[in-house]
Amino acid sequence: MITTGHLESGAVTVVARGTGESLGFAYTVSGQGGQQQRWLLYRDPQNAFDIKPPPATMASWSLADWQEKVPTLWRPGSLYVWALADVYRHGEVRGGVEWTKIPPALKLPKPRFFGGMGDEFQLDPGGGRAIDVLQGGIRGLAYSLGGVLDEASVEYWALPADFCAAGKNALLGIALGSAEAKSLPQFVDVANRAWGPGSALVITGCTNYRGDRAPAAP
Repeated sequence: MITTGHLESGAVTVVARGTGESLGFAYTVSGQGGQQQRWLLYRDPQNAFDIKPPPATMASWSLADWQEKVPTLWRPGSLYVWALADVYRHGEVRGGVEWTKIPPALKLPKPRFFGGMGDEFQLDPGGGRAIDVLQGGIRGLAYSLGGVLDEASVEYWALPADFCAAGKNALLGIALGSAEAKSLPQFVDVANRAWGPGSALVITGCTNYRGDRAPAAP
C-alpha cells in the first residue's frame, strides 16, 4: 500500500520505456503529508519511462550528496524538476472532506510547490488520454496539466491499494493509456471508477527548470 508517495525515499534511475535509454535520475525525501522529489532528466520522457533502482554508487546518497553531485551529472539542456507530492487516501478526512471518492475537479485541494520560483500557475490540460501507471499486474492512472517544458505543471496520480512506492524494491512503468481524459474533470470521473479502500490520490506540484548548467540550488 502507498504510504508517503509514488517513489521510495532516496535515489532512483529513470530509463526510456522499451529502449532502456538513460533519461536521468530522481531523489525523494519523505515529509509531512507526502514527499519532495527532485528529478534530473536528460530529455522530456514523453509519458514513456520506467523507474528502476539507482546505480550502486548512488544507493547510499543523502540529500546533501545528491545536491552536491547534480552539477557533475548535468548535461547541457537537461531538465530539473522540483516536485511536491501530497497524498490523499481513501476514507481519510482532510480539511473537513471525507475521501470516500475523489472530489470533483473544482473541489480538489490546490497543489503545493517548492524550489525554483515556488509560484502557482494556471495551466491548460495536455493530451486527450490518461497515463497508465504500471506495476506488475496492477494499473493506476495519472493526468498532467502542463509538462516538464512548462515553467510549472501539476500531476494527479490515482493509485490502487496494492501499489508500492517505486525504487529499490518495486519497479514502475509509465505509458500513455487508452482511457479518454480530455480534461481534469473527465480524469476524475475515470479514476473514481477504480477508487476504493486503500487507494490514494497524489497531487504533485512541479516547478521546472531547463538550462545548460545545473540550477544554483538543486
